[in-house]
Amino acid sequence: MAQLAPLLVVYDAESHRCRAWVDRIQKRDRQGLIVSFPFQNPELVRIAPELAGRPLHRELHGMDTRTRQIWVGEQLLPQVWARLPGWRWVIFLTQIPGISKIITMINRYF
Repeated sequence: MAQLAPLLVVYDAESHRCRAWVDRIQKRDRQGLIVSFPFQNPELVRIAPELAGRPLHRELHGMDTRTRQIWVGEQLLPQVWARLPGWRWVIFLTQIPGISKIITMINRYF
């Protein structure tokens, strides 16, 4: 498997829930593959112009820093899990029909 590129995770710095989620991810990211960045920072447009004009205040957004591919909301979870040691096994759950509610619950406690 090819080495994954860092994932830019864009979040709402004014949301306690978003900040708490990003903090939990950062604690588990031992390889430095997840870079968190608040959408309120004006530098975001320079770093990731692909995100300009998107409703960043509504959901978490993520972008692969190599391919520049963007994921939104729960689509982002497999990308995060793939970059966290010990969490890659959870990705297979996203393939099961109707599992999105369970994934949302896991995400709340993650």
